[in-house]
Amino acid sequence: MLTTIFIGASVVSAAPPTPEEYVGEAGGDARIVPAGELTIDGNKVACGRRPTVLDSKLDDYGAAYPGFLILNPKYMGALKSTAVKLWIHAHECGHQFRGPDEETADCFAVQRGRRQGWLTEEGLDEVCKFMAPAKGDNMHFTGTQRCQAMKECYADRSVR
Repeated sequence: MLTTIFIGASVVSAAPPTPEEYVGEAGGDARIVPAGELTIDGNKVACGRRPTVLDSKLDDYGAAYPGFLILNPKYMGALKSTAVKLWIHAHECGHQFRGPDEETADCFAVQRGRRQGWLTEEGLDEVCKFMAPAKGDNMHFTGTQRCQAMKECYADRSVR
């Protein structure tokens, strides 16, 4: 999706795609849900004025490009926990407002959920169970480490 152009030894990256460009490239059943029109288990969700692309071929539950979120409806539909589904959306929204850092997006999501009332301590436990098997990599701590940080963030009343 992100076009990379090699010029000599330099790499020049084009701008990230628009939602329309993403859908055109993804093909299949990918579609844009305008900002404010997405519902998850009967809960209306929004990420400012940013639309959400639903892409059943995405290789993860969610992703984000500057200006829009992407959710995989097949993966999301397989989850039983509404709290986990809403957390995934809020996490990807966190990237829109706080940047690429995963732990910062995690904190944004749990604090948003707490403030909006859809994330309780029991719901956070469900998120932690969902995250527990996650292995760490160059962009993510392990699921257990992320859970501990999210619990601290959830308890912190100052907005981060």
